[in-house]
Amino acid sequence: MNLQEKLKYEFQNQMDKFDDDKIGLAVSGGGDSIAMLVLASEWATFNKKKIYVVTVNHNLRKEAKEEVNFTREFTKKLGFSHSTLDWKRPTQVGNLQSQASLARKKLISDWAKENKIKTVLLAHTIDDQVETILMRFSRGSGVDGLVGMKKLVDINGIFWLRPLLKITRSDLRKFLKFNKLNWVEDPTNEDRKYLRVKSRNIISQLRKMGINTDLVVNTSVRMKNAKKVLDDVAVEAFNNFITLKKWGDIELNKDIFSYYREDTILRTLAGIIKGISGSVYRPRYRELINFAEGLNNKNFKARTLSGVLARAVSKNKIVLRREPSHPMCISNFKSKNFIWDGRWLVSLAKPLSKSEYIGPLGNNGYQQIKNYVEDKKTNECFLSTPTLFLEDKVISSPAFEYGNGISCKLQHNKKQFINCFITH
Repeated sequence: MNLQEKLKYEFQNQMDKFDDDKIGLAVSGGGDSIAMLVLASEWATFNKKKIYVVTVNHNLRKEAKEEVNFTREFTKKLGFSHSTLDWKRPTQVGNLQSQASLARKKLISDWAKENKIKTVLLAHTIDDQVETILMRFSRGSGVDGLVGMKKLVDINGIFWLRPLLKITRSDLRKFLKFNKLNWVEDPTNEDRKYLRVKSRNIISQLRKMGINTDLVVNTSVRMKNAKKVLDDVAVEAFNNFITLKKWGDIELNKDIFSYYREDTILRTLAGIIKGISGSVYRPRYRELINFAEGLNNKNFKARTLSGVLARAVSKNKIVLRREPSHPMCISNFKSKNFIWDGRWLVSLAKPLSKSEYIGPLGNNGYQQIKNYVEDKKTNECFLSTPTLFLEDKVISSPAFEYGNGISCKLQHNKKQFINCFITH
């Protein structure tokens, strides 16, 4: 079997269980994503599937616009639809690469939902897998981090599939050259200020020590098996010591600290924080350690992490809930039903006017309506629930059954919360 046949066979094998009528492809114009597009084109034609291609312009480099134009024209020559999504860089930003990555997933997720696309393909290769594992190792990642990237993951309500994870970057470029196809090179791939580039450059040095790609990937597989065992214990701990309340609060029994080891406690807390905050990623390890130590202190009263507030309610009970100031206010909706703050399904009675928006009730909002809801038991968790505002005036607060205009339903049941800490 020659290289052309090998790559087509591998791609078909990875897509074998895919039964949707249409599929999205995230294509940047680089060699990996262009090769994926070509392979997907032949697969889609043979299997009578529709392909929709999307490119995100982060506006971080002057070459970006040219790369988008190249990708658009390449896609059109293959006879497929192409969309360009522009990211407006925030004025204040911490880790720019991380922000851009999160923005890319959010933009593409929204685009996919608008086009009724359930699955989007990403062009990560086995080289990207090894680089990711090395990067996580350099940051002190534990078992979870060394598992590497998954073939299939659910983020923002969309499935992200990586069909090239067993294929090398080199083979994809040989495939393109054989077919006399061009691609664009991202100059940041050679910029050593980025950790991924440093990891890429050190791989050749590791090979001299006998640490090759297969060895790293096989270690990742063993970490995956170990993670399954650790997750099973965390599920047991969750079922025994965690209670999910009606409005999204989590009640934690402090006896968990006596019954389980550190890894189980950290795994459970990380999942709870992800579930409450709606975050894709778990907190950093050191922050999580400090958070757990604080909760286990006999004099513990309150603490926050990643937009989640933990508060002691008795000697042996702690409640974790969303911090009221963290959920974002949004007004630009593409549909009447949408997910807000990562965990609330919000439904609009009618399209919002120019001055209306959805945001957390907050203390200011509660002060406006407290005289109308005095007969209802007040709970701090209500302050972070979705609320319809007209400018700064509360129009509807479903948590207090106040007003009309929106309804909401918490998406996380116990099973979904467990999924938050057995996936990453």
